[in-house]
Amino acid sequence: KFSKTLANINLDEASSSFKFVLEDIDCSDDTVGALADEVKDKIMKLLELDTSDTSRIVLRSMICENGDTVITTTTLLPPSTDGGGRSLRAASLSSAATGIETQHSINLFTKLRDLSQEQYQGGSLLQNLKGRKMFADEENASDNKADFIFNVTDLQIIASASDMKTMLTTASDLLGEEEELKKIASSSKSGAHSMEVIIKKTDRRAIINEIELYEDVMIKEMHNYFELELKGGRQHEEEEGRQREEHMLMEMKNQEEAGRLREEQMLREMKTLHVELLVVTLACIGISFAALLYLKK
Repeated sequence: KFSKTLANINLDEASSSFKFVLEDIDCSDDTVGALADEVKDKIMKLLELDTSDTSRIVLRSMICENGDTVITTTTLLPPSTDGGGRSLRAASLSSAATGIETQHSINLFTKLRDLSQEQYQGGSLLQNLKGRKMFADEENASDNKADFIFNVTDLQIIASASDMKTMLTTASDLLGEEEELKKIASSSKSGAHSMEVIIKKTDRRAIINEIELYEDVMIKEMHNYFELELKGGRQHEEEEGRQREEHMLMEMKNQEEAGRLREEQMLREMKTLHVELLVVTLACIGISFAALLYLKK
């Protein structure tokens, strides 16, 4: 069973990656690459960073949209160690002790986001870009900090190498399960058909429950199948009986019709014999009468 756990990372050593969108700036696909320094200067101005922090801002994949909008994937790196080799964690502790707020990359992104939201919330009633630009100029005329329209999206937090190593290292209480997974993976790769895996009691119980549930479903399906088969068999037998009865009735009707035809034929034959007998009788009487008259002469 796998579960998701939020990583406990050190934000002072983490980087942040996001999309920085700068509006109302003349650009083209051919010249957008030359605007990298200008875009970086604007980000430096918004974050109020020293020139020594320029290397913390990395711009990638700059594109121009509609000839007046520059979109770039920006990465803010963590503060570097000082020349004396003091670690970043020690530096952050020293900053906290002196009351100076740690300017890690997540804080810097939050600052950019808040400045962008202030622009859009204040100028939300201005429908066109020119109106929002005028609003930004008026609102920031005093400090000249953000006299341009921008926004930031799609934040990604990139953990440091040490945090990644910690996150990718298996905890001591999970080493047994890791070994079991390795055995399963090695057995499947080598094509072995038998795998000796020690399954926990809870896992065995879950497998047994699943098997029992599957058996219940199979028994129910078989019961339904036999009921349908029995019902279908009864209907088939009833249909066959009805067909046999109809066949017998048809045969009886045919035999009855044949008997009637034979009886009629016999009656016709008897009538013919009667007529023939009558003719023979009349012929005999005529012959006898003729013979009698001949003898009298």
